[in-house]
Amino acid sequence: MATVFHTGPDRDVAARYLAAALKTHKQAEIARHLGVDARTVRRWTVEQSVPAHYAFGLQRLLPLELPFADDAPFTFIDLFAGIGGIRMAFEGLGGHCVFTSEWDSYAQKTYADNYPGGHQINGDITQMDATDIPDHDVLLAGFPCQPFSIAGVSKKNALGKAHGFACETQGTLFFDVARIIEAKRPRAFLLENVKNLVSHDKGRTFDVIRRTLTKDLGYHIHYRVIDGAHFVPQHRERILIVGFREPTNFDFDALPLPAKGRRTLREILHKTDGREPLLPWDGDRFFNHAGQRVDPKYTLTDKLWAYLQGYAAKHRAKGNGFGFGLVTPDSVTRTLSARYYKDGSEILVYQGENANPRRLTPRECARLMGFPDTFRIPVSDTRAYKLFSQAAVVPMIEATAKLMTSFISSKNSANMVATVPPPKDIMVTRLWTKEQVKLAFHLYCQLPYGRIHGRNPEIVALAKVLGRTSDAVAMKMLNIASLDPAITSTGRAGLGNASALDREVWDEFHADWERLAVECQLLRQQLDQNVVEDLELESDELLPEDFTGETRQVLTTQRIKQHFFRRAVLSSYRGRCCMSGLSEPRLLVASHIVPWSKDKVNRLNPSNGLCLSAIHDRAFDKGLITLSDDFKIVISEELKQRDEIFVREVLLPLDGISIELPERFTPSIEFISRHRANIFVDNRTA
Repeated sequence: MATVFHTGPDRDVAARYLAAALKTHKQAEIARHLGVDARTVRRWTVEQSVPAHYAFGLQRLLPLELPFADDAPFTFIDLFAGIGGIRMAFEGLGGHCVFTSEWDSYAQKTYADNYPGGHQINGDITQMDATDIPDHDVLLAGFPCQPFSIAGVSKKNALGKAHGFACETQGTLFFDVARIIEAKRPRAFLLENVKNLVSHDKGRTFDVIRRTLTKDLGYHIHYRVIDGAHFVPQHRERILIVGFREPTNFDFDALPLPAKGRRTLREILHKTDGREPLLPWDGDRFFNHAGQRVDPKYTLTDKLWAYLQGYAAKHRAKGNGFGFGLVTPDSVTRTLSARYYKDGSEILVYQGENANPRRLTPRECARLMGFPDTFRIPVSDTRAYKLFSQAAVVPMIEATAKLMTSFISSKNSANMVATVPPPKDIMVTRLWTKEQVKLAFHLYCQLPYGRIHGRNPEIVALAKVLGRTSDAVAMKMLNIASLDPAITSTGRAGLGNASALDREVWDEFHADWERLAVECQLLRQQLDQNVVEDLELESDELLPEDFTGETRQVLTTQRIKQHFFRRAVLSSYRGRCCMSGLSEPRLLVASHIVPWSKDKVNRLNPSNGLCLSAIHDRAFDKGLITLSDDFKIVISEELKQRDEIFVREVLLPLDGISIELPERFTPSIEFISRHRANIFVDNRTA
């Protein structure tokens, strides 16, 4: 089965691509195209599973015009498109590309191979009349970064050439983006560039960009420098500029950023143990499948390796930091640069003491940038290295796109609720009461952080109950987020305007989760009589041991408690088992670290919870697996001695692997230590 290394597009988009492909291709043909077996495709067709990670490959099987393009939730144009990394992210969310511009012929060839049909690829955007560009909802542009990059500025200074906006060939291309925005007035845009754009020319360059977008064009912009190492094993800092025609409560603080260092080169390097997928479009170009080894041409020659070592030694003697970057499977690399094709010096893969290091192959570079294995590389290695070095980090753009699309309505969605900014004096003339803040905090605990925005139906419903705008409620929840250490420790800060009352409610909840969870649910019930009726019980663990004589009120109270705990835990883990990655909600359990019966005070504390599949929950509950204090999975010796296929293939490979940490309510080390000491079978006394 082909391996894909980014989160992939939405499940419904993949299902639609499959349905369209089946109209013109047999199941066996689809299987061969994707590099999977025919049984996998059959499971997809009967909806036993969904090909979410194969949507990009399925798209290539479709006719020139997608049969459902008119139903796309939004349209977009792709300027300075390169090889289509930004397009991939937005198309993966169901968007429909209506115009592409890219002048480099090698990028055009790569783009055309991966996005067949639909429309032609236009060349030099400076020669295009803005009125000839189709109307669109979103403008995407990774406008050239060389005039602003550290390397680009250094090179131009050395050559005595101008840089930034003074660069006549590239620096002024931003103004072509601006004139298209002015003419077409899209609902939103996303611009991507190097982080040095912010500091170039002592900040004057970025000030011109910001004033152009806001003062001249009237857009509301948000920007953030983000390191790609949150998403791929590569340090690659880029500035993302998001703009909206209308005011919204878009907030980069709501962007989920996985911890750096959790993605390592081990994920993207060719596998020499038989697990490397055979990709028909690659063949043995990069990897010799018969010999299970990377093609020797990527290993440095003795002469080049000696030169690089000597060059590094010379600069070390001068106190400089220049030199090669030697990496291992556990490394996170430097930034892949446009000069990588020359000697690969910034990222050289260690191959042992008795062997010269090697370059990454172009396929590994594609993976390093977050492209799936279905992405075709139709150009030479030299050209491929250059193209990937100039591409966007796909999963980073995808995460931003998901956040943006919450505020973008389709041209066919005129009835959608528009985002309305709250009155400026809302916090002055209508002070929040303690009960209102409690209800906001109560919902904050139960929603994924990325879904806290004014168009979320649950926030809209709460706003109606409170008599406030949905944006005001969302803003209050983001203020509460600024008190959450799990959020602030990742560099996000919510809105940072938490009041003394917000802090009081925060402390009150953490002191007594059970009382506040029930109090808030019952308070909400008083305001909306239908709220409690939909509560479902996950299991009977919170019910009294003998509830036959209990009142309806007692049973309702227990149901409220468990419903809150389940939603708080599952939303914090983004609805995925933290050990296996399983996302089927019917198979997920909000598992207690310290059993509820052993710690009444913390049995509704989300930091005492893990999101686990049913099988992993059972193993954890019975002490067959536990966690170390650095959140790595520990398998008991009892399980290791079981000679069963399921144990060997499903449970034992987890030993020593880090769990996927939640975006909020990080598991308490105290609770983990108690589980390890009192529940884990290896530590039980006879």
